[in-house]
Amino acid sequence: MRSLFVLFLLFICVGCEVDRNISVELAHQSLGDADVLFLDVRTRQEFVNEGRIKNALLIPVNVLERRLTELEQHREKQIIVYCRSGRRSKIATDILIDNNFIAFNMDGGFLAWKEYSHP
Repeated sequence: MRSLFVLFLLFICVGCEVDRNISVELAHQSLGDADVLFLDVRTRQEFVNEGRIKNALLIPVNVLERRLTELEQHREKQIIVYCRSGRRSKIATDILIDNNFIAFNMDGGFLAWKEYSHP
């Protein structure tokens, strides 16, 4: 039931051209949902050394456009994009949207995720 509510909220946001952000709280509720992919766009070094969201896929923002084919199998999913603080993930979210993916930028990035997960 919870995942249906989260999906409903995500679909509402899909129609909003202005706001393609998702709160850390809502993103956290989506963890483990088979219809949601977490995409980490930080560097491999950040991904390995600073932690990551469980089952997140790593594609650094600087190579995202060249590696879009790797996301084809996830085209029907909602993609929650994150980086360290939200700047790179905003760029990546725009790239994904421009290529017809359903993508959301996680507000505050991984720093906000860690704070929310471990207050």
